[in-house]
Amino acid sequence: MAFSKYLSALRRARHLAHSEGGVLPAAAKALRLFRQGGLQGIKQALSAPDAAAAAAAAAAARGNRPDDENDFAFEVPFAHPAERDTRRACAIIHAFYPELCAEMRGYLENVPGQLDLYISTTSEQKREEIAAAFAGYDKGSVEIRVFENRGRDIAPKLYGFGDVYDRYDLALSLHTKKSPHGGTPLADWRKYLYEHLLGSPQIVASIFELLKHDRVGMVFPQHLFYLRPILGWGANFASCRNLLRKMGVDINESIYLEFPTGSMFWCRTDALRTLRDLALKFEDFDDESGQIDGTLAHAVERAFLYSVEAAGYQWAKVALRDHYPLPDTLIPVNTADDLSRGLSQVHRPLLP
Repeated sequence: MAFSKYLSALRRARHLAHSEGGVLPAAAKALRLFRQGGLQGIKQALSAPDAAAAAAAAAAARGNRPDDENDFAFEVPFAHPAERDTRRACAIIHAFYPELCAEMRGYLENVPGQLDLYISTTSEQKREEIAAAFAGYDKGSVEIRVFENRGRDIAPKLYGFGDVYDRYDLALSLHTKKSPHGGTPLADWRKYLYEHLLGSPQIVASIFELLKHDRVGMVFPQHLFYLRPILGWGANFASCRNLLRKMGVDINESIYLEFPTGSMFWCRTDALRTLRDLALKFEDFDDESGQIDGTLAHAVERAFLYSVEAAGYQWAKVALRDHYPLPDTLIPVNTADDLSRGLSQVHRPLLP
């Protein structure tokens, strides 16, 4: 009963976020309601029929999302053993916080076989700290590049290392995420993403198997459950649409929204080609001022899966059973046939 009430509260919060155009405007409105009528004022606003109807209409205009109970992911690790993968793999990492590299290195050790590392950062001092953290790394080569502090992890990943992708079959996108704006609720977001992408050799092998299957081009973690009520286009729709139009992809405001929250994932390298071919430059990205929404980097994050599909690929989400509170939405993989059946539930086509 308590959990049902929690889910209901999350849905109402999602409606508020959508109706107000994003989490920050929603938070501002919630503060106004609290000042005017306390917690009861917020509760009445969220439960009012006209507010719910307006929120639903606004949600349709800002990017549709499935109900929590209808949003599926493959459970990892898979139950059946995966074949050894011989494809060339690399990790493209943005290390804004070098002090987190030791933690990251421990997770990278779970990747079977060779894994070359390409690491970006924002100063020579940080480069030295990163080099020390990865001293003695023996799973492959390590190359560190220093770029200006623009475009968060997105600009270095796609354009600072644009020359790297064609040398490899698979790439891991990773960064040293702290999310200081999110406070306690987002404190474990980084670990959540790392665990889903690199939590054990069996998890990585399962993801590699997915990336062999039926033109799956990108695999990313199911959304951190706390974030689900506030996922939306926010202030990013227009700039994302403009990006996609340059790739020959047109979207409208009622289109289904899906993206790898946190911009960490495994992918086939050619699945990102349409985005990389835009050849954006660092100066195209916003000056860094602590923004949490509305920048070109946020737009690119929301463009990932549309560009994956435009390249002829599908995508899939994965989840760990003990990290996600809706077990009925997790699809176990006991045989290879389970992948084909499950993909029809996990992958919701974004483009016609």
